[in-house]
Amino acid sequence: MRMMDRPLRVGVIGVGVMGERHARALAELPQTTLVAVVDVNPETAARVGAAHGVAAYHDYRDLLAREKLDAVVVATADQYHRDPTVDALRQGLAVFLEKPVASTWADAQAIWSAAQETGGRVMVGHTLRYDTRYAATAQAAREGKLGDIIHIYARRNATTWSGRRLGGRATPAVFQGVHDYDVIRWVTGAEITRVYAVSVSKALTDLKVPDTTVATLHLANGAVAIVEESWAVPYGVPSLLDARLEVIGTQGAAYVDMTPQGLSLYVDGKFTQPDTIYTAPGLHILKDMYHRFIAYINGRAEAVATLQDGMAALKIALAVDESARLGRPVDLA
Repeated sequence: MRMMDRPLRVGVIGVGVMGERHARALAELPQTTLVAVVDVNPETAARVGAAHGVAAYHDYRDLLAREKLDAVVVATADQYHRDPTVDALRQGLAVFLEKPVASTWADAQAIWSAAQETGGRVMVGHTLRYDTRYAATAQAAREGKLGDIIHIYARRNATTWSGRRLGGRATPAVFQGVHDYDVIRWVTGAEITRVYAVSVSKALTDLKVPDTTVATLHLANGAVAIVEESWAVPYGVPSLLDARLEVIGTQGAAYVDMTPQGLSLYVDGKFTQPDTIYTAPGLHILKDMYHRFIAYINGRAEAVATLQDGMAALKIALAVDESARLGRPVDLA
């Protein structure tokens, strides 16, 4: 794609929780122009569009037909990623695709095929690759400072609000686990070859998806990982997310603890630990991602998380769910 000497013109498809954050980041960056937003809920689209003074649509096809764009952000619910991504690629647009890349392997493959057929550029929003704590861990491991990796422990435990918000349209492994599965591949440089998982459902039984899934992952380099994904933490605890990473090697170890968030507030009679990644002023991680996205589109840099990376994380998540359902290990080809 040619170098651009003007701001990147972007439309955001899906302006729910994450999409609205993307819209704000794009509106604030001088290197990007937020052209329009789309949401299947007309009221949501109108509200976010009005907040940034841009056009609002409730059908992404109207956006693609009426606006002059360079790229789109696809931040719809996971099961609706396929069509807007494929159509945008076929129209010659670059795509910033929220994780997980899709909710099914068939949809992911359709996106992959469209990217291959068109030569289009797709970058996946695996935000942990931009978090300095995870990036420092990956760098130490990749530089051999931890030695030969022996074992890894990762967890991402959210409150019941998170699970309830999704309404049963995803599992903890697919919605949250892709973060950690991606990080394990990134940190170790090794593929996951086998998974063995168990799950339990006691808190949100009406949603017909697990509350918690714990998986053992076997890596091609001989390391082993335990990954815990949950949205069963009672709503009302100070921190809405309990996320950790431990990487143990023959020469060193790395520990990431995101639970405290580094900020505690007592306001209006309530003690909270706000999210310092997405709700802090500046939305620095999303803006960092867009700086890289622009460089990627202009051929100055590789994508930090490629479509292939996103598909690998989804494949692991689907295997974890399959293993828990079948009660036996599942091998990844």
